[in-house]
Amino acid sequence: MDWDDLRYILSVYDNGSALAAAQKLGVNASTVQRRVGRFEERNNVRLFERLKSGYSPTPECDALVSASREIDESVARIGREILGRDLRLEGRLAVTSTDSFINEMMAQYLMEFHELHPNITVEFTITNSRLSLSRQDADIAIRPALSPQDNLVGQRVADLGFGIYATADIADSLPQNPTLEDLARQQWLGVGEALSGSPSHKWVHQHIPVHSRWLSLDTYYAMAICASQSIGLAVLPCVIGDPLDQLQRISCPWFQLSTPVWVLTHPEIKNAARIRVFMDHITKAIRKDRAVLEGEHIIA
Repeated sequence: MDWDDLRYILSVYDNGSALAAAQKLGVNASTVQRRVGRFEERNNVRLFERLKSGYSPTPECDALVSASREIDESVARIGREILGRDLRLEGRLAVTSTDSFINEMMAQYLMEFHELHPNITVEFTITNSRLSLSRQDADIAIRPALSPQDNLVGQRVADLGFGIYATADIADSLPQNPTLEDLARQQWLGVGEALSGSPSHKWVHQHIPVHSRWLSLDTYYAMAICASQSIGLAVLPCVIGDPLDQLQRISCPWFQLSTPVWVLTHPEIKNAARIRVFMDHITKAIRKDRAVLEGEHIIA
């Protein structure tokens, strides 16, 4: 039995289709289908019913997955133990964050890190989904969250500040220091479910009528692009909205929205040399520019 086949089966089970599993694993859907089919043929078992809506697991699959998860955790634990003892300042480093942190500042931080440690290769994954640090989907997460997961360690480095943004023509049509009632009468961009854990998602859903937000988007950069075309107002991280010439931050003294930003890793790998130097570098760099993240530099 090939453990790598079980990894593909687990991904299909968790994601519901070969295509979704392939996207998670970074391979082609045909590769996933081939690996699952090969396992079924070799072991004379039917693991999934192939339906138009996706892959539906059979009872045999449920039993296999239950046992496979124990193997998956054991393999991940071995990987963490090996990495945690690695004292070399070289090799691969997987970092994940959201699109809020892909900007000129982060590019500069990464370039400075490369100049200090040229033998470390950084793979930076941008996603609003939370990659598992326990399963080593990533080694380090730069993540906005009210609080970190209990099984992770790291530091709170800043707060991510939000503002209400619109183009000049929309902003000029509003009263000076508009009230919530003034803004609620405008057209808005909704915040997609991929950002459901963000304070912006909660605020928009609480305060803006459904009929006023006919378009929802699942990344802040997509929202910023649409807002810059006068499609509607948007709640954006200040670090995204402030640099855009097409957008203005609406002056609303009553609007205060932010969320903590954390740099996190798994405790079993925190002492790995390349983990330690990257976390130290990125923590200091973000704290140096925290006013930009928090949106304080243009607040009256």
